[in-house]
Amino acid sequence: MEKQFKIYVYEEGEHPLFHNGPCKSIYSTEGNLIHGIEINNQFRTRDPEKAHVFFLPFSVAMLVRFVYVQNSHDFGPIKHTVTDYVNIISGKYPYWNRSLGADHFMLSCHDWVRTAALRS
Repeated sequence: MEKQFKIYVYEEGEHPLFHNGPCKSIYSTEGNLIHGIEINNQFRTRDPEKAHVFFLPFSVAMLVRFVYVQNSHDFGPIKHTVTDYVNIISGKYPYWNRSLGADHFMLSCHDWVRTAALRS
């Protein structure tokens, strides 16, 4: 399986929310996985036709840091950012629509992932 399994990473999105994550904090799993998949990974493919799964490279920790307004208790901006990203992906690529996103994944070690993952 190691020789066949392939992950496609969407190129959309810019730092600091996408393609980036903390690598030296309690949330470092996000940053390390994003970096590991994108930079040096035997499982990555740039051909979506060869992919078994599709990675959404955003960091919930970075969304909390840069999108959430401290002490506002308003999770709307995080939800809207994720929803907009998924809408861009699903509108631009046929791969989301073939499985309704079932073969897509994201990673978060932040406890607000449920807030980010629930589409508005």
